[in-house]
Formats: sequence, structure tokens, C-alpha cells
Amino acid sequence: MVALSFGLHAQSVQSPNLPRYDQKQIHFGFILGSQNMGFHYRPDTQWPTGVFGVELVPQWGYTVGIVSDLRLNNFMNLRFVPTYSAGERQLIFDAIDPTDNQRKSIVRRMESSLIIFPLELKVKTERIGNHRWYVLGAISGQMDLASKAKVIDDRFFKLQASGYGFDVAVGMDFYFEYFKLSPQFRITIGQSNLHVDDGTAFAQAIPLLQTRSVGWVFAFE
Repeated sequence: MVALSFGLHAQSVQSPNLPRYDQKQIHFGFILGSQNMGFHYRPDTQWPTGVFGVELVPQWGYTVGIVSDLRLNNFMNLRFVPTYSAGERQLIFDAIDPTDNQRKSIVRRMESSLIIFPLELKVKTERIGNHRWYVLGAISGQMDLASKAKVIDDRFFKLQASGYGFDVAVGMDFYFEYFKLSPQFRITIGQSNLHVDDGTAFAQAIPLLQTRSVGWVFAFE
């Protein structure tokens, strides 16, 4: 009993992992994540001739990035996290196929290879043991390396090559012996209209398209 009591007492006063980690002025890391990529879209008030409806099908993609973190005070950090994100989104049109004049479901796939430049503000709670909660807000610009905005081909549904938006996230820092793991649930809310009017009925059917995505990100720092 004495030995057990001593062991429990020793655990209760055990030093936390990485006790001086949050005193670093600057530190670096990387992120890995997965997100469900979709759109906020607004169909035209009147469908163009030959189009009767549209359905959005979000798809899962992946994210990798580099973390640069600047300590502002005990509870706030400013972060720059250049990121590469890849994935696909689909629109399914109920429409007349121009190749055979038959009404059918026509799928338009939009692949994206995004270079994203988010500037983040991370606000943290008091550290308790080896963890602490945080919330995060970010503003970001993006470039789509796979954009076909200038491609002359009616088989593609085209998106603008650049845009901007906001991110919000909530997560927790976990302090291990040699590193900190910070999982977060993240929502991206695009503000730019990615619509490209190339004169096709499909493009005219949806005059407003804005990025929306939700997913998980894991930061290793």
C-alpha cells in the first residue's frame, strides 16, 4: 500500500512533457489532413434551355503543408501555413446531352490542385497537464494549378484560377515527449465567385460558385 501510494503521488507530481515549449518565440512543423470538398452554389432563377436541374457531389481530398508559428503572448500565436491541397468536386446535371440530344445525367468533374496561403491567428486556453484547447481563424488566398478557366473545350466545367476565403477551426494541443500533436476540425468558407461564364448552358445554370469544405487537420510541431 505504501508503495502504491508513493507511485500515485509520483505520477501526480510528474513534470509535464515539453515544459518550455510554449516559450519559444518561433517554431516550425508540418500538417497532414483530409477534407470533404464542395461548393456553396446558387442556380439561376430560370434554367437555361436544355438544363433541368443540378446536384453537387462533394468528394474527399488531402492536404499537406508547412507550419511557421510566431508566439505573440501566452495565449495567442500568429501562423503562416502554406499548403498544397488536392481533390475533386462533381456536378451532376439533369440536361439534354448536346452530343445526342437525349435527356440524361451528365457529370462534370472539377479537379483542383490548390496552393493555399493562410495567415492564421491561434487563440489558446491555459495549459492543463499535457493538453490545451484552442480556436483558430484564418484568411487565405489560393491558386488552382489545375484550373481550366482559359481552356476552350465545352466538355469541362471551368473554375477561376484564384480566390480567397476564411477558415475557422477548433482543436486541442497534445504535448508528447518529443513533439506536439494538434488535431483540429476545420471549415473553409470561400468568398470568391469561382464561376466562369464560357457561354455553355451548364455554366449559365450556376452563376455563383464558392468553395466550401470541412475536414480534419493534424499538425506536428
